[in-house]
Amino acid sequence: MSTVIGTAGRDGTEIEIRLIAGRRRGCYRVIEEEVPTLLSGYPATLTADEVAVGDIVASKSLRVFLGAFRSGLGFLEAGTVYPVVTAAFMVPRAHLRAHYDRDDGPIPVLAGGA
Repeated sequence: MSTVIGTAGRDGTEIEIRLIAGRRRGCYRVIEEEVPTLLSGYPATLTADEVAVGDIVASKSLRVFLGAFRSGLGFLEAGTVYPVVTAAFMVPRAHLRAHYDRDDGPIPVLAGGA
């Protein structure tokens, strides 16, 4: 069982990921335009203060979302998703989708391997 390091949930039409433990504490978002594709299993960009800081992708099994932060990549074209090699955090995909659809409380975010 992984350690809970934060929460994820719906914030308006966006997804908010709030990390309260680990090396990258803070509040991150998946913007409204990318939410439907993310919940369908496609990659999305994580933002902080409207700046791309990471990526979130579905695992091969589609059971969890794997989130990672960009470092040392310089400027990337808008909408570019960088492959997640080592996840900083994990979010159960079906659980997040169900809570997003119902617009109810946040779910736990689990520590990844980074």
